[in-house]
Amino acid sequence: MTSRPTVKRALTLLALSLGLLGGAHAQTEWKFNNSYAPTRPESVQIRAFAADVEKRTGGKMKIAVSEGGALGLRDADALRFMQVGTPELSFIWPPFVGRDAPALANLYVYGLVADAQEHLKALPALKAVLKEGIAKWNIEVPGFLGFSIVDAALFCREPVRTLDELKRKKLRVGSREQVETFKRLGVAAQIVPQNELYAAMQTGVVDCALYAPRFAHTISLQEVAKHITPTGFPFPPAPYALLAHKGKWAALPADLKRGFNEAVAELERVSFNFDGDAAAERGAREKLQSQGVTFHAVLPAADRAALRKSALETWDVLARETGGDAVAYRQRILQALPQ
Repeated sequence: MTSRPTVKRALTLLALSLGLLGGAHAQTEWKFNNSYAPTRPESVQIRAFAADVEKRTGGKMKIAVSEGGALGLRDADALRFMQVGTPELSFIWPPFVGRDAPALANLYVYGLVADAQEHLKALPALKAVLKEGIAKWNIEVPGFLGFSIVDAALFCREPVRTLDELKRKKLRVGSREQVETFKRLGVAAQIVPQNELYAAMQTGVVDCALYAPRFAHTISLQEVAKHITPTGFPFPPAPYALLAHKGKWAALPADLKRGFNEAVAELERVSFNFDGDAAAERGAREKLQSQGVTFHAVLPAADRAALRKSALETWDVLARETGGDAVAYRQRILQALPQ
């Protein structure tokens, strides 16, 4: 016959085991799709964000980040796979969703903003438009990740200091809107993929390239383009939108949602602080100069004004071509920009 103490101990152990199991099941685990390589700055920030969520929720919520396209999902399909429920989270740069949401693809164009101060003035309107546009796909946008202010410069085989001099050269750019902006200014621009740019510059297919001094070393562009002229504008710094499955987000307990939102606020505070970008640009310039590259003065003020005017006209053309919400979105962001 089993003694009462033995039965009591058994019941106690059972209760403890059930409590432990209950605690294990209480943890909420979400998957986060990140198509970028682990070494990208964005990946570092997303990993820090995931750790922060776990910390702020007392370990009740864990975000498992899959990097480098490990889930086999394409950025172009983000508005589709985020409606399924797995993964529960992802993030996307607006130009990547142009196929499904063309009105969001050209919210910013090169030549629109000149620095972080101008960008920050337009940012509230830009965020509102992104939230609204993505919501039409039944996807929640709990926050944003800032895109660095990366200077765009002319890398040339010979000195080119003005737009008039550039008109006598063949220019490589990276997108159609850049082609249109320079074409309107009388510059022969063409798209050349990054992996073909070194050879194109070396063989004279192009004479100049619109490129970032901070990233020139990744393709050794400084070896074949020894003259750099800053244009006075960064590449379009449209932010990344964080994406959450709408149903899963709505069902998230209030305490976990509070911790999640606090982590989002910290992510935005850090990623939208552009003070470090200026230092990064200076460091890149010094390194390139040590490798024999000559930096010329920024394009003249009249040339920068012409570039901005042409960019605004390109933006208008693209919005009207797209139609629908694109025209209204452009107007809202335009009103927020410094006049």
